[in-house]
Amino acid sequence: MNHRTRVVALLPSYAADWEDIKDMDVSDIKGNVSEDMKRFSTALFRFFVSTEDKSYGAAVGQRLKFLEINIWGEGRSACGESIFEIMVGEDMCNVFGTLHGACAAYIVDPCSVSSLVTLGTFLGIDGTGVSQSMNLIWHSPVRMGTKLRVVATSMSMKGRVRSARCEVSEVSRRDSETI
Repeated sequence: MNHRTRVVALLPSYAADWEDIKDMDVSDIKGNVSEDMKRFSTALFRFFVSTEDKSYGAAVGQRLKFLEINIWGEGRSACGESIFEIMVGEDMCNVFGTLHGACAAYIVDPCSVSSLVTLGTFLGIDGTGVSQSMNLIWHSPVRMGTKLRVVATSMSMKGRVRSARCEVSEVSRRDSETI
């Protein structure tokens, strides 16, 4: 079975039809996976983020930009990686003008599962799921106007239990050079 056939077979019944995404432009997404896998991963990510009238946090989720999608290794020891970028806007901040913790948790949720979905696609299994636990550690506040880089890496995918690591770091601020 070729990769496209495998990807189409994995599309959940509630997601976009392959015909709707086959022409999606993914030329600006870097990485070592095929264009088809980039399209599939992007389409499924966008489905789960959804729209403001259907999903919590969609206004923020829609601004997450896929930068890179990678698979490292082979077989069951393979690892999926998804890299995103987002600018911290006023709607993401608390009264002090820094990224609200709940918003940061929201960003981590769909980004972390994206690495599992990509790995699942590579392995020929459904990599979607529901977050059961998050452990967030803050090192410093993030001010409005800061560009964030989000790197999600799959750690384990065995049966119905999956885990991923997600690191959020500052790329730049409007008021300074690259950090």
